[in-house]
Amino acid sequence: MLIFNKKKKDLNNIYYKIVEESKVSYYSLKSGPNNTDHFREFFQLNFILILWYMKTKNMNEKYLEYLINIFIKDLEGMVIELGGSETSLRKKIRKFVENFYGRLYTFSEIFDNFEIAGKKKLKEVINKNLKGPVASKLMTDYLSLNLIYLKKLDQKDFWKADLFVSK
Repeated sequence: MLIFNKKKKDLNNIYYKIVEESKVSYYSLKSGPNNTDHFREFFQLNFILILWYMKTKNMNEKYLEYLINIFIKDLEGMVIELGGSETSLRKKIRKFVENFYGRLYTFSEIFDNFEIAGKKKLKEVINKNLKGPVASKLMTDYLSLNLIYLKKLDQKDFWKADLFVSK
């Protein structure tokens, strides 16, 4: 337990890096004035990419659970800030979390088989979520680049490295 308590700070830093990278990538890859709803997509896909990396490197399951718990607490705070009542909070959060786990499974499968299906399968799934061919292409290229980068990243360097490649 002592080792896990020492890692909490690193895990919080990783979550913060995911949020910051999502903001930067959202604004740099934004394709038009009406695409403000895409930030959530950038965040979730960046988060899924990091969780996938941690899982493939056989990192402690507690680390993944901790990051997911931070994500769920952020969702709860967001729903309350947007005016959601606390009585319906669990129902709304459950729906968000179920959708997230579905995406996590789908994208993990794509990332695991990236050499076989490549960008084509990734682009198909992203096209279903993002509106606009420019945004889909940019997101597909962005994820492909970062997936390749993470595959090469050694586990011991993960905790201190930049987690994403910027264009």
